[in-house]
Amino acid sequence: MTSFSSKEYIPAQGLLIRIVDQGKVLTLDYQEATAKHQRSLWWGTAVGYRAMQVAALALSRDQLWHRDNLVVVSAHPGPGVLDSLNYVTHCADKGNLTVMENDNCVSRCNSQMKFEWWVSDGKQTAHVMLNEDFVPDEFYQLIDRRVYSETKADDDKLFELYKVNLSSRIWVAPLEENFTVELLPPLGKGEVPSNHVWNKVLA
Repeated sequence: MTSFSSKEYIPAQGLLIRIVDQGKVLTLDYQEATAKHQRSLWWGTAVGYRAMQVAALALSRDQLWHRDNLVVVSAHPGPGVLDSLNYVTHCADKGNLTVMENDNCVSRCNSQMKFEWWVSDGKQTAHVMLNEDFVPDEFYQLIDRRVYSETKADDDKLFELYKVNLSSRIWVAPLEENFTVELLPPLGKGEVPSNHVWNKVLA
């Protein structure tokens, strides 16, 4: 496998992500990640893409990370998020994406989902988390009202305004101010983090 120095090829900067695929360095652009989405999915696309920038930096300490062996787990089921993960890693195309949900997630965005991801390259896993206070409680309340058909007047307009605001904020601050990341042992295809709160049996 060809290696490329992460000092020569910066893994993430500005709107860009660099990753090795089949022996070549690819430079990905956020604008291309949003190309097939309508505005309503831009928040999910933005946060998913920024999370992959964090993973790129964490997994490219010496050599630029490779698509070849990547396995991804997402605790967020949103289509914009998942499309961003796949745009960067091709994890869904290769059957290497697992969407982890708890019993209350109903396979849709709601307040029980988590902005949390695991990206494994076969040697280690970057566990990426959006800071818990980044998304306001009011946004989760709006989501739940939509999921359970309990929307109020102006909810749709407020929801769009929140997404525009969150999309802007996620790009303004440096990654380290909005996300935390830790390196964990590798995950295999289809494997989920065994120590995650959703997998722990309550006493």
